[in-house]
Amino acid sequence: MSAIDWNALAASAAAQTDNEFKNSLAALTNLKVTEIDYFIAQSNISNANILKVLDEINNATKSNNEKSKDIIGIENGVSFLVSLASKIV
Repeated sequence: MSAIDWNALAASAAAQTDNEFKNSLAALTNLKVTEIDYFIAQSNISNANILKVLDEINNATKSNNEKSKDIIGIENGVSFLVSLASKIV
């Protein structure tokens, strides 16, 4: 029986998860996966932090000021929003 390369298995799983995340985000936002790749690269944000930013934006119970204060506290959250806004403007 051959040895299992756990590092390669973990890397493969991470890549698959990232691709599924980007495809889901693309479907929700009408952005292309290549555009999402660009935003992530430009802002150097993690997938977990992207979700935190999007949750803050989507939170209907908070004011815009509260949302902005909370997004400032998310690592690279503001740079992600700036990259995203540059697509819209």
